Amino acid sequence: MTDYSNSFKKLISTSGINFFFRLFGLSTSFISSLVITRFFGVVTFGHYSLVFAISQLVSLFFTLGIPNTLIKIIGNKNLDIYEAKALLKKGIKAVLLFSIIPIIIFYFGANFISLSIFGTTDLISYFLIVSFSIPLFIVHELFLYFFMANKKFMLYNLFMFVIPNGLFLLFLFFFYQLNLSNPYTFLAFSVAITTTVLYETATVFDLKPKKTYTSITTKELLKTASPLLFSGLFIYLLNYSNVIMLGILTDEAQVGIYNIAYKIGSIGFLIIVTISTIVTPKMASLYGHGNLADFKKLTHNATRLIAVLSTPIVLILIIFSKIILSFWGPEVVAGSTTLVIVSIGVLFSAIAGNVDQILNMTNNQNILRNITLISFFINLGLSYLLIPLYGIEGAAFSSLLTNILINVLCLYYIKKKLGFYTLF
Repeated sequence: MTDYSNSFKKLISTSGINFFFRLFGLSTSFISSLVITRFFGVVTFGHYSLVFAISQLVSLFFTLGIPNTLIKIIGNKNLDIYEAKALLKKGIKAVLLFSIIPIIIFYFGANFISLSIFGTTDLISYFLIVSFSIPLFIVHELFLYFFMANKKFMLYNLFMFVIPNGLFLLFLFFFYQLNLSNPYTFLAFSVAITTTVLYETATVFDLKPKKTYTSITTKELLKTASPLLFSGLFIYLLNYSNVIMLGILTDEAQVGIYNIAYKIGSIGFLIIVTISTIVTPKMASLYGHGNLADFKKLTHNATRLIAVLSTPIVLILIIFSKIILSFWGPEVVAGSTTLVIVSIGVLFSAIAGNVDQILNMTNNQNILRNITLISFFINLGLSYLLIPLYGIEGAAFSSLLTNILINVLCLYYIKKKLGFYTLF
């Protein structure tokens, strides 16, 4: 019992450090959105937000589900650092091979995507930048989850929040000083990630690498990854499909306002994601060793901690929604109702806990995949109906309803498969 108490105290302290890194990352993210909105314009931020959502969606798909699989396999099988590096190498080789597909699609299809789907020529240059950046976005994701899987949280935080965000701001100011705008905002992000990947590669791999071996084949890696790919993909789609739908059904200014409101509302996710980052590898390890009693205790304590710490943040966002949005300009205050709706959804997620990763780390990834697949199509239908009627509020409300649906279904299956609810 004492060992577990000490372990949970360590969890809280580690989560605290991770929280401040995430807070730094979120702050710099807000600064970058403020810089783009004020210096380059709301419409440019709408373009940037739309292309960012699409590029991240495509990148997530072509990670092939390997990031979460690294956490699962390394934790379940208790791999040492050399075996973990060998597994990472196999993952990188696989994703780089498949990344040829999006490179070709975006390079040769930039005109078609911009004109035929979004009805503008303004996005052509953005999509050309995406075509060259996709492989780096994908590899960056693998490195981050490798650090998380091996509990190297300091490196994870540096490469997730500090280095890329700092470089992004630096390049934004550089391009602004050169009087370059529009697609250069996204180019600044791409160059920042490219530079970060170079640092990550130098950190993980030696110039004269030691020969490493893992018994896990690439085929086995991809087979384990496929269910995790689709659950992660559809969770991302649920978060960002509304941005894409708004881009198709409304104008760029509405996309920009929605994305700012959504980003601010997502502050509530700070606690959820912070604690989930620390807890998920521990869950994989406890489940892999068959220690279900401590797994249950860890889940309960983590969920309670998330709920208690998230509630005041969400209440502040709801009460002061208009004042907070006014910092981005008077036109952005129109997103105050959207911010309130998004915040309510975050609160519901906080009370439920990190239910998606609980299913993933307990070999119930197929259930999560099915839940997210069904919820995605429901969200798509709701967005198609509500956005033309209510604009950004319709997008936010469809997101809220599907978010509640996902959490309720996940809670039901956790109880059914593991015998307990996450909160009690």
